[in-house]
Amino acid sequence: MVVCMRPKPYLIPPRPETLISLTSILQQSEPCLDAVVNIIKADVSLFTVVMSTANSPVFSGASHFKSLHQAVMRLGLKRLYTLTELILLRKSLSKVGRLDRFWDTSVEVAELAARLAPQLTTENPDRAYALGMLHDCGVPLMIESYSEYREFLNSNEGLNHSTLSLKERALFGVDHFTVGAEIAEAWQISDDICDAIRVQVDYPVALLNQHDEVSESSKALFCIVLLAKNISDSYRRYWRLDSPLSQSYELKPALEYLGLPDMDYLDIRDDYLDELEMIR
Repeated sequence: MVVCMRPKPYLIPPRPETLISLTSILQQSEPCLDAVVNIIKADVSLFTVVMSTANSPVFSGASHFKSLHQAVMRLGLKRLYTLTELILLRKSLSKVGRLDRFWDTSVEVAELAARLAPQLTTENPDRAYALGMLHDCGVPLMIESYSEYREFLNSNEGLNHSTLSLKERALFGVDHFTVGAEIAEAWQISDDICDAIRVQVDYPVALLNQHDEVSESSKALFCIVLLAKNISDSYRRYWRLDSPLSQSYELKPALEYLGLPDMDYLDIRDDYLDELEMIR
């Protein structure tokens, strides 16, 4: 049993100077592409991830980009900004070790969500990608801030998210969904993504409530990420937080919200699983 000691406050990492500089350039009436490229090149890890992500199937299709200029032109400045924001946030939240599997799975979920979004909804795939990356971003900060939190997760594998949230609040005074939403807000991520992070703890009730303050866009994005997580989980690569034993994400309410019949979803899932197996 995990015994919670006096909790130390968690500190949300500030937006780095690189992101602030990029924001300043992109807010200009005619952003300078060379200036954007120079900012990306100045951070070796950022340059590497931008290039590898731009060349992933979800962004590049059949193309392969050898120069950063080509990658930026293909991605577009708006998508590049979102990608840069996510890369830098991941870097800021990666102070604790042994989280490679967590982030690898987040990338997989994000890429699946970006592909599912235009297939099943009218939502922007970039926002679906962002939510896929950020939906559990409170976990690394909780691990960093509370020495018992990693053990807590291992001891509570398979809990539904409402129960998990209650136990987190009882032991640590806060749950990782709230922390994740606070991180997204501090980094000036769009409101619909922040709300979608919070929606997780109230699923499926949040989808049924027609009079709450959560937008339909936030709910749709959450449902898309939910399906992406299910596909990733079915591929047996998902992190401990959502093991195959977990009952936290029953799909029926999400499928009903999206107007997607069960059998149609199973066909879609099988197609994606076949693709994942082929690129393994």
